[in-house]
Amino acid sequence: MTPKFVLQNLQKSFGDKHVLKSVDLKIFPGESMVIIGGSGTGKSVLLKCLLGLLPADSGEIQMDGKDILKETAAQNEARLQDIGVVFQGSALFDSLSVWENVAFRLIHAQNMNRKEAKQIALQKLSAVGLSESVAELSPSEISGGMQRRVALARAIATQPHILFFDEPTSGLDPIFSSVINGLICKCVKELGATAITITHDMNSARHVGDRIAMLHEGRIVWCGPANDIDTCTNPYVQQFIQGLPSGPIQLETDIRHVA
Repeated sequence: MTPKFVLQNLQKSFGDKHVLKSVDLKIFPGESMVIIGGSGTGKSVLLKCLLGLLPADSGEIQMDGKDILKETAAQNEARLQDIGVVFQGSALFDSLSVWENVAFRLIHAQNMNRKEAKQIALQKLSAVGLSESVAELSPSEISGGMQRRVALARAIATQPHILFFDEPTSGLDPIFSSVINGLICKCVKELGATAITITHDMNSARHVGDRIAMLHEGRIVWCGPANDIDTCTNPYVQQFIQGLPSGPIQLETDIRHVA
């Protein structure tokens, strides 16, 4: 099967800080890939490079066999039309109602009339378990868990074939996290989409991922089926998923141990 995405020797630095040192990864059509790693390991930078929001310094990102790093701004804009994103913290527009948030791309990118866009928004809200009564509320009037559902409805409103999830369960309690994980699986399956999720939530990773890749110090140190992660022998993975304070992953700290 031809990969949907191929990352080869991908590198990205900010001054002297080398965030992505040499990332190699393949993601296949219809696959749900989860990228795990600790805070500051470059997960969000990798996602932004995939979206074209940050230019990589070197290497390749191929999507459907085309190197997206060589795209023009117009080509990147066209490519993004088939991508839905659930941003960390939902990133809803406070000045718009719930349904207007869901319909934002339909109205402003596809020039759809508001009546038709609202009907689609209501359908997508229903798909994530929200009633029409929520549609006219503002984001500040609904809970964090409901906001995350709205963000998911917005991501699937244009029927994209690629979905990106940036820490989709961050800040949610275990029950709402399970609900969001279930909705992600449902939406990805119904769309037949290729999904890429970045998270440090292992319950979420196990639930939504077909495969899991671990990013550490700018490189992929392990990649395999989600079902294999608990039994793999990779020391970086085991330290991370077990939350062990000691191991090959060195924690940055300014605490001095006093004898």
